[in-house]
Amino acid sequence: MLLTGCAAPSRTSVAPVPFALPDSTVLVDGPSGAPVSTADLLRRARAADIVLLGEVHDNPTDMAVRAGIITALADRHPAIVFEQFPESDTPIAPPQPGDSLEGWLDRSGFDRHGWKWPMHRPVIEAALAHARSLWGANVSRAQLMPVVENGESAAPDSLRPLMDRAPLGDAARAVLDSELVDGHCHQLPAEMIPGMRTAQIVRDAAMTRALLLAGATGPAWLIAGNGHVRRDVDVPRLLKVAAPGKTVLAVGILEREENGAGPDPAERAAYDLVIVTPRVPREDPCAQFRRGM
Repeated sequence: MLLTGCAAPSRTSVAPVPFALPDSTVLVDGPSGAPVSTADLLRRARAADIVLLGEVHDNPTDMAVRAGIITALADRHPAIVFEQFPESDTPIAPPQPGDSLEGWLDRSGFDRHGWKWPMHRPVIEAALAHARSLWGANVSRAQLMPVVENGESAAPDSLRPLMDRAPLGDAARAVLDSELVDGHCHQLPAEMIPGMRTAQIVRDAAMTRALLLAGATGPAWLIAGNGHVRRDVDVPRLLKVAAPGKTVLAVGILEREENGAGPDPAERAAYDLVIVTPRVPREDPCAQFRRGM
């Protein structure tokens, strides 16, 4: 596809468009689980200085839903920060006339194989059409490996001040450690947990810093995994210290359990609002660990 009409993200006045969630999804309040209308979701997103939109990385419904929210609030023209693009102090250079979308992604550092392209196509196209600017917030593996091995002292200089201002408390540390252990199918050696935890904090700090840069001239939104938008341990925790005057809306997009039940109430309560989607059929992720063992 040629992006001859997308030389830069649009800043023209755009009237809001209707927005509806797919029939297979439901929208609820995070803490209580009570049903919430899409009109209330849009109202709260419009009023927020910073909107955090989570995802399950391989669920196409999540991408379509977030594209719909961006389009429905196109007149907000938020600066949109993506976990999927490399961290930078400046916005991502927009596509130029004649660029293919894939060529622009490659040039901008988007790992199409790693992010299962074209999975994220809807949300990226919506951002290109309606965002004030696009930003990256991904910390490279080369930057994270010293952190895993040596701790916070090895974090990038640009992120350490933010990390120092918002040290992780015992309760938040326990939550992160539990997520790491569960996410690695209880095969993660105990001695690796502190380093992996610190790597997560570094990534959250990079996203927070990008939001602060992107939000200097207007609203800023984040596109990232659910594990980065939880209010208790992730980016909102850092924003509370770094930008206490900003209103933040954290939206988790969580899958139903294998038996069809809704998300665990404790997980759901970590977000302001939760969009519950069907579960994507996938191989047991722990099978990879068992094969490795």
